[in-house]
Order: sequence, then structure tokens, then C-alpha cells
Amino acid sequence: MNPVPASGPSAPGPTATLRPKSSYTPAPRSPTSRAELDIDWTYPVYDRRVAADGERSQSVEAKRALSLEEAYGKVSGEDRRPLLVLRECLTCTGTDDALMTRDADNEKTMLMSRWFHCVKLAPDVLDDDNAFHALFGGDDPSHLFVARWNGEGRLDLNGQQSRTELWEVMGDLLLSEYEKKPDRALKELYQILGKYDRIDERVQALASQIDEVIEKEGPKSSKAKKLKKELTKLNQERSDLREKAVRVSELKLKKEKQI
Repeated sequence: MNPVPASGPSAPGPTATLRPKSSYTPAPRSPTSRAELDIDWTYPVYDRRVAADGERSQSVEAKRALSLEEAYGKVSGEDRRPLLVLRECLTCTGTDDALMTRDADNEKTMLMSRWFHCVKLAPDVLDDDNAFHALFGGDDPSHLFVARWNGEGRLDLNGQQSRTELWEVMGDLLLSEYEKKPDRALKELYQILGKYDRIDERVQALASQIDEVIEKEGPKSSKAKKLKKELTKLNQERSDLREKAVRVSELKLKKEKQI
């Protein structure tokens, strides 16, 4: 199994401020939680100047759509996690509206996405000569689909699906592809998010306290030193939680499904 992007960018520094809730997450979350919830999208590009033997050619091949099999191969690469492929349209470009809703909690969708290879394609995928057109061909193309890395077991969604329907579709594919069920991991990840929020809030408060104490008593203040020790402890606790999130997310692909 390829490494699972179980957590986002490096943990925010001690002075990071709490960010407001996103348009997809009603419950306000701290910076570390939001990083954990970020969907790791990939944006495949087909370079027509690479010849069949792998050598880069100076000539540019005429634009053409890949076959369906080739398209799946290009978007999957060596990643054998199941696919979650989203087609942007001209009205939703730059958003994840087809996957998530703005008036409901999408955290489960965000957490489950870590076990998928999430791919986002631009609106011109509908053009007949777009390399990945075969993935969204036909007169009434879906907005997104989930499938095995090679397209097997594909299920299409129109972008208007309920959260329950989406989670059922995603969950069924995860059950068929991974050795472990995601239920326990999801429960533990939710608990980790709550701890992130509490730690980030306390870190922010401590940083402010330290600044105030140093301003009043100077950098050698015993009180400031005590607060800094607590801050160091919290930063380590947050780092340990991030490592735990990685471990919790390791469901492992079924052996027969690996490369």
C-alpha cells in the first residue's frame, strides 16, 4: 500500500491563531485539526511529449483522448488505493461542492478521503480531445465517481447525493479494498481532532500569557519559564497525536489488491 496521507502539513507553531470554520465544516476547528481534515487532491496532467519508451520528445503529439484503460492507468499511477475522482464544472471550479455540502458537517467525508486516491479534473475533461475524457464520457456525465484503481467496481454520483449515500458508497469500497474496517479508525480520529482543538487553544493562550509576562517581568521571569515548559509539553503532546493519527490510519490494502 502506498503511504496514506494521514495528516496534513507540519503542525502550526505555538502562536498560531484559531481559524474560523470553513464553508464545509460547520464546527469550528483549530489549525491542526483542519490540516488533518484537508483532502489531499492530485491533479493529473498527461504530457504528450513523452514517447512510449519514456524518452521526452521535442515534438508535441496531437491532442487526443486516452482510452478508458489508459486514463485509469494515468490517474492512478502506482497508487493502488481506491479512486475518488471529482470533475469540476464551470460553476463549481475551485470548490468541492460536488463532494461536500455547505450546510452540513462533512468531517466524515474528509476523514474517509485519506483512504482514497483523490483526483480532481478540470472542466475541460468534457472536451472530446481531453486526455481524460473517457472517464467522464457520455451524454450525461457524472460529477464524481469511486472505483478501484483500475476502474473496476465503479460507482458514479451526480453531485447531489446525500451524505448518507456518499458515506455508504465510500464505505462499501473501503471494506472491499482494505484488510480492516475503517469504523474504529474513524472513531479514534475524531477523538484526536478533539484533542488537537484543546491543545491548540491552550497553546494560543499560553503564547499570549508568555508575551505578557515577559513584557512585565523580563525574559528571565520564573513565571515565563514555567509557562514555556508547559508550552513545550503541549507541543510534544500534539506531535505525538499526529504520529498516532498516522498509525490509526494504516488500514492496509488487501494483499491481492497490491501491485
